[in-house]
Amino acid sequence: MYRTSDLPVLPHASNGGSPRRRETRHCLAFDLTVPGLNSAPARELLTHAFGANVRAHVVATSRRHDCTTLYVETDEVDANAAIARITRWFPNATLGRVIRITRR
Repeated sequence: MYRTSDLPVLPHASNGGSPRRRETRHCLAFDLTVPGLNSAPARELLTHAFGANVRAHVVATSRRHDCTTLYVETDEVDANAAIARITRWFPNATLGRVIRITRR
């Protein structure tokens, strides 16, 4: 039988935090409209351009205009560098507003 005074102090209790506390991350988010209805090639190019930490979700597809709009989040912190990568890897894409977000 253990007494509570004999147990070691939990590491998260010594700093006053919760064991589930997460670090905040600063990211960039933007909409990217690419030609075609298949999002797989765009996702592959995003992975090549930004690495494995990129997240992309299909927001809309337009059969009328034959395009797909993706919502993209990346760990890149410099907006100018992100815009340069997008224009280099996606010459036929339309880039929406780039915003900085904080993820927890």
